[in-house]
Amino acid sequence: MGKKVSSEYLRRAALHYLNKYSASEDSLRRVLKRKIDRRAREADEEPDQYYDLIEPVVTFCRDHRFVDDLRFAQSKIRTGTVKGKSRSRIKMELSSKGVSGKHIQTAFEDEAHDDQRAAVSYAKRRRLGPWRTKPKEERHDKELGSLVRAGFPFALAQKIIDMSLEEAEDILYARGL
Repeated sequence: MGKKVSSEYLRRAALHYLNKYSASEDSLRRVLKRKIDRRAREADEEPDQYYDLIEPVVTFCRDHRFVDDLRFAQSKIRTGTVKGKSRSRIKMELSSKGVSGKHIQTAFEDEAHDDQRAAVSYAKRRRLGPWRTKPKEERHDKELGSLVRAGFPFALAQKIIDMSLEEAEDILYARGL
């Protein structure tokens, strides 16, 4: 017979999780739901009787600023830009984490995401455009497709593929990347 689910257990589980990972409120809800499901299964109980305990724990975490969707979105935008993620890709990822459209929009206003800088960073990481190792003619369409699939506008992808190494490095290093 497994241990019982309690609000104290969920609070400890939430704090432990948030100590290790950055999360949105919705992500935290999903984590807590999985914990309830597992514990209830171990105790041969129905998990839905414990789902009411989730919202007070999420509220506690929000009130104590352990979880903050706006701060989470801002952080994801900063790291996404450095990693070479397009604005549309970052929006999609934030939406899948349950961050509201209002928080996403506010975060983008606060965190000046530069799609050009992100595209150059993506191209460098993937060895496209100025960093290509094979002749341009062989790879042009594939590289263009890669940038477009990553969520960058076609015109921007074309510009990055045709850019010189010096121009690309100016974009990366002149702006602090």
